[in-house]
Amino acid sequence: MLSQITVDVAVLGVVAFDVTHGAAAHDEAEAAINRLLCERAERVVVAADSSKLGQRAFARICSAESVNTLVTDTAVAPETVRRFEDAGVRVVAV
Repeated sequence: MLSQITVDVAVLGVVAFDVTHGAAAHDEAEAAINRLLCERAERVVVAADSSKLGQRAFARICSAESVNTLVTDTAVAPETVRRFEDAGVRVVAV
């Protein structure tokens, strides 16, 4: 059913997000659903606190290049912000 929907924005909560390895979850089924949402969305937003950045997890959701915006907390390191921005991801720290 998800393969037949279209969404403007997919907002994903992830357990890990890394510039090289992308967004990931611990559960393969959750990752598969989020992957489909990414594929069907016009824009993808990842919500992850700074402790999850630069981390890897078991099941990959999507590449960093597939993410338009990362929303994180203000504890994010400037170097981490720079790496994501260099990869084309807009970073919003709130």
